Amino acid sequence: MSPVSADLNPDLSRVLRTLAAPSLGSAVESRAGRDSPAMIGREALTLSSSAISYRIVPVTHVHGETIGTGEATLCAPGLAAQSGELRAVAAAACTLGTAIQERVSALFAARQPSHALALDMAGNQLLFRLAHRTVAAIRGEARRKGLGLGIEASPGDPGVPLCQQATVLALANAARIGISATETGMLSPLKSLSFLVALGPNLRKRAAPGRCSCCPSRDRCTVK
Repeated sequence: MSPVSADLNPDLSRVLRTLAAPSLGSAVESRAGRDSPAMIGREALTLSSSAISYRIVPVTHVHGETIGTGEATLCAPGLAAQSGELRAVAAAACTLGTAIQERVSALFAARQPSHALALDMAGNQLLFRLAHRTVAAIRGEARRKGLGLGIEASPGDPGVPLCQQATVLALANAARIGISATETGMLSPLKSLSFLVALGPNLRKRAAPGRCSCCPSRDRCTVK
């Protein structure tokens, strides 16, 4: 699949509601409305350059914790252990580009940490929205192929080791939308995500444990 741009404007209201939550009150300043939640949300939206890329590849075999696709072998015990029939895997990547993170860094350098933190949070919300849209696109294509969705997991989640980052990006053709990874698995641009989705009949429809459930900040997180 070729890279696709995604319009995030319909999701702006959700971003603004999150920014207005009481837990963010100390992070968002309101000097003459300049740093109000609405202004921060619109700034994040203006700076974002969203793009997604994904591919659905057939599974040739499952052996222990590994999944063969014909193009690459994935070590993904969380997906390999799926009950039901694992017929294919979707490898996906999405990004907001570099501008938001560059602006956040500039704000910290200018000693405006409240504005920087609020903009960073808004960017995270937009990125999660973009990931949800990517999953929706995968779901639509999978249905046309007669497949259902199972576990979703990103490299670094329990079930998909971080060392699989490069393989996931390659399968997703992530380089075509400017996403790369360091040797340690960190994505560039920073406001990017990659993940795998198990596809097949009668699969369990739940996220792999860990992305949120194992995070020590999950109870106070504002971007879930």
